[in-house]
Amino acid sequence: MNQTATMYLSRHAEGRPPSSLKHPAGVLTAAFVSAGICLLVWHTLPGALDSLNRMIWGEYVNAFPAWMPQVFNMFFLIYVVGSLFPFLFFVGLILLPDRTPVKNVSLPFVSIIIPSFNEQANIANCIESALALDYPAYEIIIVDDGSSDETLAIASEYDVSVISMGGNRGKAEALNHGIEKAKGELIFFTDSDSSLDPMVLRHLVGGFTEPSIGAVAGMVLPKHNSGYLLKMQMLEYLYGQCIIKVAQLKSGGAVSMCPGPATAFRRSVLMEIGGYRSRTLAEDFDITIAMLELGYRAVYEPKAVAYTSAMTSWKGLNKQRLRWSRGHLQVYREHRGLMFSTIGGSIGMFWLPWSLFFGYGSAFVEMAFLVAYPLLVIFSLQPLLFLQLGLVYMLILECISAVQGMVPLALARKLTPSLAFATFTTQPYRIFLSYRRIVAYMQEMQQRQNTW
Repeated sequence: MNQTATMYLSRHAEGRPPSSLKHPAGVLTAAFVSAGICLLVWHTLPGALDSLNRMIWGEYVNAFPAWMPQVFNMFFLIYVVGSLFPFLFFVGLILLPDRTPVKNVSLPFVSIIIPSFNEQANIANCIESALALDYPAYEIIIVDDGSSDETLAIASEYDVSVISMGGNRGKAEALNHGIEKAKGELIFFTDSDSSLDPMVLRHLVGGFTEPSIGAVAGMVLPKHNSGYLLKMQMLEYLYGQCIIKVAQLKSGGAVSMCPGPATAFRRSVLMEIGGYRSRTLAEDFDITIAMLELGYRAVYEPKAVAYTSAMTSWKGLNKQRLRWSRGHLQVYREHRGLMFSTIGGSIGMFWLPWSLFFGYGSAFVEMAFLVAYPLLVIFSLQPLLFLQLGLVYMLILECISAVQGMVPLALARKLTPSLAFATFTTQPYRIFLSYRRIVAYMQEMQQRQNTW
């Protein structure tokens, strides 16, 4: 038996694991209903697509080679079912009843740790939002990780504790240094480019209703949503939190990742884990999974909101998502023993394998189609017809994606006309993310050096 399993079983020799399925019957019902709808789509969609082609092209549809519509129909079915099943399944999960007990929780002293590195443009706003929190007792600790700009000088102007690492030693070590100096029973982490809702601490602290809860994650949203890139990131953040995180919580009572800008941990749990580790580029994901392996739970509180500075340029986004994708792959590798394991409940049995194989597998499938499609256009006997037919299918796929994007907007009450329209333009952004995941996979295979 491996060390993780031994530690887990020693903590839960009595009773069931805290992150086992909360609604077994409900989860199975959601899975069967989603599968049934997808099977219905699989059997009826080819005929509907054929009728659509005849409606659009009329007598010209007979000019298509027989293989041409068949190629598109097959890809269309795979794409629709591959994206439709998880979406329907997750929506089914978020509709499950919430049995989390409502308890009055005391308000202990909280330490806020803010690591920073060359954040002179954002650190003042972050500190001021932290100083304005509606909470009776807390301290703020700024850990400067060897900034070469004015970050340290700006932070020193405020009534907060400022620690200088004396050099760039990495985010994980900066966080651990802050933990060593912290006095709070609970420790709240946020990023230096984020700003906090005044009630964020009260909502996070209120989530510690049971001893088995080791961390409470809040909601992270971009500060602005003007411009294509910011809108795409807003849609991405909302889907990941309003759909994925809520589905995780409703199905197994735990979430798989506590975000850096808005998470509170029990200090005792951090000590038991051994703090943050520098072995991955996704230290927040890594420490969450390490905590789950010890038998604790991480829950999600959407009322606790932090606003982050989302990327406004493709260059910045490219660097960020490459780092995130590599970090996630590193976490999957470090915690591979949790894959398909009952340790960690539904997170190990389903959510981690799904995020790995679907998240990265679908990227390779999408890139393969994008490479194959131009070749098929060029070498087909009727390239113009082939191109026109493909564009029609892509338009339909974009409409299906738009519906999936509007659901989290509605759940978050952010269904504005501009964001609703943006859900119809996500294809370029999805292609970009798929490409970065593939590059990240290649770099991990080559064991490139990690950098913050």
